[in-house]
Amino acid sequence: MKKPTNNIGKQVGTKIKALRERRNLTQRQLANMLGRSVETISNFERGSVVTGLITLEKLGQIFEVPIRDFFDENLSESPNQPEPKSKHAAIVANAVELLPDEDLEIVAGVIGVLENQRRKSLKPSGLWRKKF
Repeated sequence: MKKPTNNIGKQVGTKIKALRERRNLTQRQLANMLGRSVETISNFERGSVVTGLITLEKLGQIFEVPIRDFFDENLSESPNQPEPKSKHAAIVANAVELLPDEDLEIVAGVIGVLENQRRKSLKPSGLWRKKF
């Protein structure tokens, strides 16, 4: 990591922050995904430290964007990353990247239980029948 000598650090940092926020990730979550500290992520985003190419490549993989997007004026949308329905949907989607398989198995089980409860609540019950 090097101290920026021009605006490149701020430009790249702005893009990192925009991509992180678009994915509804916290700095801590991104730091964990990169194996870096929250302070380092903050320094990247403020442009006070310029990330190296290897880290930039990892960021591109996490955000599913090419490295050039960190230098382009406009961010490209990842074609295989749809906009989440809500903040909660984004959190669940990000869990796939953050949680180990054992935890994902638990999450999948909870989702299955919720789906079954939803289906049961949508089925018509005998309470709605008219008695003649």
